[in-house]
Amino acid sequence: MGAVTLAQAYHALAAVLLLGGFLVWTGAEVLRSFRRSGFATAVLGLAAVVWFVAWLWFLPEPDLAGISRNVVLVVGVLASLATFKYMPDLLAVRSLGVLMMFLARHTLDAGYTHLPYSLLAASVSYGCLVIFGLWWASSPPAFVQQCDWVLASTFRHRVLGALFCGLGLACVYQSFHLA
Repeated sequence: MGAVTLAQAYHALAAVLLLGGFLVWTGAEVLRSFRRSGFATAVLGLAAVVWFVAWLWFLPEPDLAGISRNVVLVVGVLASLATFKYMPDLLAVRSLGVLMMFLARHTLDAGYTHLPYSLLAASVSYGCLVIFGLWWASSPPAFVQQCDWVLASTFRHRVLGALFCGLGLACVYQSFHLA
């Protein structure tokens, strides 16, 4: 896997923020139904497993405490796949949190040494992706409560949706104005 450019990182952030903003703005039912959806669990869970495997596989010289990369990959994949059987409840939310943290990692790597152009990417990555990704991956009921609270009021879901869309548009704008 090649390195992600800062413009590509901004495009990825924009896509996530605009999609999330649209779903929240419209109060889409999918925000309530995907939590326990088998399809969403499969798609998001497998995406997280594949992303992890690809990242570890293409890492130049990983420091794995003397353990073979192949052993770590096999154990990681088996443990990840075991969650589908032994921890299926709210696994889509956990997987979403993991994917958010993976995206934040690549975005932060892309912005490294590119100040001041990477400030928006770092702010969004730390402020949204890392904090909420960690929170939701470790406590999916928190996502459920937050989502239900936001969607209970038209004002709240419109304001939050507009904020996400605004951040997404700012990422698009920044991607085209890199030096």
